[in-house]
Amino acid sequence: MVDEVAKSLKLNRNLLNNIPKAIELDRAIKIGWGAQGDAKPKEGEIGIATHLPKGARVRLLGNLGDFTAFCCKGGTFTLEGNTLGWFGAFSSDGRLVVERDAGVRCGHGMTGGRLFCQGSVGDEAGAALEGGVVIVRGHAGHRTGIGMSDGTIIIVGDCQADAGQGMTGGRIVVDGRCLPEGEGAQQRNLTTSEYKEINGLLKEHDLTVSEDAVVIEADESNAIPAIPPMQTVWGDFGDIGLISGEIAIDPSNPIDVVTLITRGEEEEGVVFPLPILPELVSGKGLVGSLLSKQPCMVDSDPREIDFLRIGKSNISNADTALANAAGIVLDLDDLPPFHDGEILALMTGLRSHLDVDKPVLIAGRVDRVTNLHRMLRDQPIDGLLVRLTSGAGMTAPAALPRIGLSARDAGVSDTLHILDIPWDASADDAAIAAAAGCGIICANPFSAEEGAPGTQKARAEAVENWLAEFGATLRGRLTDLGIDALEKLNRRHLRALEHDTAAQSGLRLAGYDRPLPQWMGQ
Repeated sequence: MVDEVAKSLKLNRNLLNNIPKAIELDRAIKIGWGAQGDAKPKEGEIGIATHLPKGARVRLLGNLGDFTAFCCKGGTFTLEGNTLGWFGAFSSDGRLVVERDAGVRCGHGMTGGRLFCQGSVGDEAGAALEGGVVIVRGHAGHRTGIGMSDGTIIIVGDCQADAGQGMTGGRIVVDGRCLPEGEGAQQRNLTTSEYKEINGLLKEHDLTVSEDAVVIEADESNAIPAIPPMQTVWGDFGDIGLISGEIAIDPSNPIDVVTLITRGEEEEGVVFPLPILPELVSGKGLVGSLLSKQPCMVDSDPREIDFLRIGKSNISNADTALANAAGIVLDLDDLPPFHDGEILALMTGLRSHLDVDKPVLIAGRVDRVTNLHRMLRDQPIDGLLVRLTSGAGMTAPAALPRIGLSARDAGVSDTLHILDIPWDASADDAAIAAAAGCGIICANPFSAEEGAPGTQKARAEAVENWLAEFGATLRGRLTDLGIDALEKLNRRHLRALEHDTAAQSGLRLAGYDRPLPQWMGQ
């Protein structure tokens, strides 16, 4: 783990431990000063002061990295210094102040609260804003308010081009030089009532805007909708066969299908009795002889053995959910585009709410697996969940060599891979995935039905029965193969049952019993 992550986690955990007592005593927490008041500024910490609750007051001296004070839930945070990108992102309430400059995407996705930057901000400040107020005393970069749907952005200074690009609601007030607005936005003069309203908001900051300030708002007649491609995968693993061994195993023989996910070099971790990660909405009521031991991936209310999937819909409340979870699955498909440093900062902030020995996974699409493997190699990530569905719509067998070759090139073949199966998954799918290097599959138990049962008890019973059938079928398949451990499966046990499948997957063609010539050089 890199030094900046270690020192950031230490700072965050100390802060989280002190916040309840500080709220109780109605005291502010000061960071960056010694006992005698001498300055000891922080430098380069990332993901600091996440999910500040109502009543918390924090003042910090230093220059920080990405994702400072993100997901604020009502607290007050003041930074005496500069910060990089995503300051105050995804906040729902509270008051955030940075006394110098902030980087890109400052205030991204806020739904409430107030953010005040006394210096200048980088590109795309207030992007995807859904509520709240962002005030910038200095200058703003390009595409301020891009994709915003509500809320107010006030720039008491110059604003670069393309402000309001793709906005559908809200408003941007600029009292300075304003270059042409972006597509989907239009510019107008400030009304008398808005002039009084905006100056009322700015009064406590000792700022005002002039009557010549302009307002940028959505232009409904020039909207720029974007329809993403359908996320699909063609076919399934039905044209891939499992070759049985010459000698079967007695069905009562011990079979090892247990998988362990650990944090870094830790020896203990999350135990999977069966090589499957059921994907469910909530962890409430998940009890049963098998289900009580089988980890699931949920969006809310995780049990102590469950992984919490984190996306846009639940990131603001992730702190309370992670207190009980066994680990994180950071869903990059359900979050804004990040570069590697931003992902590291976001994970550091979220990891502060987890015990040190709990694993963190990332999830993404198969057509982006090369980038995912690079992050897996370079960052403190413990596993990867790969979705077969993508905008490319490739066939399921073709995804297997793409994952395997990319993992080999990145040197992460030994790191745990979880394969997300979008169809009605079976034990054979788990065996095929394990033979291809993905030790666990992720599947929705109710993918073949109209939906999950209406009650928690009925849902738990359905998942329990599904797991029982899955486990029995997997045992039967492995004993027929003559294999007593799931980890002994490899590509030699797989056969492409059709020529097209062999051409797409590189597997041995049944009858020919070797890969097709074009794959022999791999």
